[in-house]
Amino acid sequence: MKIPILMYHSISNSKNPLSVPINSFEKQMKFMHNNGYTTINLNKLSDVKKGKFFVITFDDGYEDVFINALPILKKYNFTATCFFVSKYIGKYNIWDESRADFERLNLMNKDQISVWIKNDMNIGSHTSDHKNLSYLTYDDKVSQIVEPKKFFKDFFDITINVFSYPFGSFDDETYEIVKQNYQFAVSTKRSRYSANKFDNLKLPRVPINKYESFFKFYIKIKTIYEDIKF
Repeated sequence: MKIPILMYHSISNSKNPLSVPINSFEKQMKFMHNNGYTTINLNKLSDVKKGKFFVITFDDGYEDVFINALPILKKYNFTATCFFVSKYIGKYNIWDESRADFERLNLMNKDQISVWIKNDMNIGSHTSDHKNLSYLTYDDKVSQIVEPKKFFKDFFDITINVFSYPFGSFDDETYEIVKQNYQFAVSTKRSRYSANKFDNLKLPRVPINKYESFFKFYIKIKTIYEDIKF
């Protein structure tokens, strides 16, 4: 059984290259609903035996996910996981400022995250500062990976066990630290998930992009298009 783990960032009509238009996201979710798909959490992947399932993930924790995506998710009774950069909650995507196509996007604040949680949505870590972990010292890696767990426990009284590697980048040392602190981690490697094929700390995803046609979305979900890219 193939289970797409969809990777989104921003859901808005902004010019940001990471932003999927609201109308496109609505069409994609409607398609999944009308075709009998149900969302599951990452920690349920290995339990699925039959059926049509998929996972929705959002990296970075943009405010527009709360404003634009959450109502659509609720409309179709879907759940999703949002990976937050803990030190930038309520701020903006400062890590993208060096990009030539940079556009400022606000990040969810604590009140919005509380509402996200109350709507049965899930929380994951995207480190403290959104730094490329492969370039850091061991101690800095530990700090970036472990501190968000404490933050979410202190402020929201939840224990997070899922992680997303910033820029999809990790080395063996990073992997081992993540393994000691989380049960599941998503990468940017491309494929649909298959049971017993992938490491739970190196899970592949299906990227959904700004200029994706609906036909492209269809073949990513229903065919081997993404699987052969792993």
